Amino acid sequence: MHLLARYNQLTPPMRNHLLRITLVFVAIAFFGTPSSVSARSTSDQLLLYGKDWLAGYGVDVFYPDIGPSKGEGYVEITPFCGYAYCYQCIELTTRLYAERLGYISTNGRLPDTVSIPNDLIDMINTAHEMQGLVKKGAVSVNDPEAAKFLPFADLSYTPNGGTTPPHAGDLIIYTYRIPGDHIMVVNRVAGNKIQIVQQNIWTQTRPAIPIPDRLLDLVESRGRFYINNAEGWIHSPRMENLITPASEKAYSDPLLGVGTWHWDENALTITMDRSGAHGLSGDEGQEASTRLSQQLNNAGAFAITSEPFARCALINAAVTVAGDMRFTSSFGLKGLDIRIQFTGDTLRLRPHGGKFDNQWITIPNARCGWEGNPV
Repeated sequence: MHLLARYNQLTPPMRNHLLRITLVFVAIAFFGTPSSVSARSTSDQLLLYGKDWLAGYGVDVFYPDIGPSKGEGYVEITPFCGYAYCYQCIELTTRLYAERLGYISTNGRLPDTVSIPNDLIDMINTAHEMQGLVKKGAVSVNDPEAAKFLPFADLSYTPNGGTTPPHAGDLIIYTYRIPGDHIMVVNRVAGNKIQIVQQNIWTQTRPAIPIPDRLLDLVESRGRFYINNAEGWIHSPRMENLITPASEKAYSDPLLGVGTWHWDENALTITMDRSGAHGLSGDEGQEASTRLSQQLNNAGAFAITSEPFARCALINAAVTVAGDMRFTSSFGLKGLDIRIQFTGDTLRLRPHGGKFDNQWITIPNARCGWEGNPV
């Protein structure tokens, strides 16, 4: 089907949206008659498997086998996907949140008020309002309008510059041409950068090359977080339950002994007994921390952060315990917890035993960046 024929089939509102975006970077989602994902052409490129990102809980990332040309804002594709128009940025995020977290409206996709990603902000606000009206008894939970939005009532939105940082699995609403015309998924967070996964972004070179993932700078200033060109980010409380390990995992090291590791949406926590803490403070502590980093990386402990970032934090932990009497056996130390914060102050230590028993201590000047460099 040619572009002109397709354009003539669109409703006036959809034509307006199409005309507003003429660059390669386009994120408009055209909704139509659903068909199964299997209806995609065999010439599609599956660039990322779901098992290879978001701690193994992602969904497949598709790009058509030809990129944009002549400056069109989208690629001609005949079939429609089940959640949104195939290959668009919002199709990926909607499919992820629908299939992994259960966010589906009564129409089987997003509410019909959503056309571009920026509309998700109003969708969330409306969902919160509907939830409040239902709690007050002013609206029935079975009201068609309420039922359309209530599945999204536990989502939250943080504007760019907010005090809540982005987490793995959050959706970044991004601006290329008009406010919020693109959306992407946070895959990893580490200090001064986030890694995102996306659909429908290509290089502006010819031939155009897909960009399924990239790094964005994350700036923290006075407890507020900023991403250049972002409108903000959407967070689901269901995501942490999905990607967080169900239980602590064990490790064993010749010098650091036996301990455990576990992550939540904010940090990775490593526990050590007295022998492990003593080994970390010794002459071989930094070497042991590097070795432990390699072991944990192989075990999947850094699935939602960066290995160089975590290694930098572990080395800082070794330097700290070697020079701070609060973390020595003579001070009554019986064990140590290391908490590697994904954003903000990187390193926190919690001694067991002694005057500061079971208290988290933030270590100043111990921030690390994505590449493992001090920041």
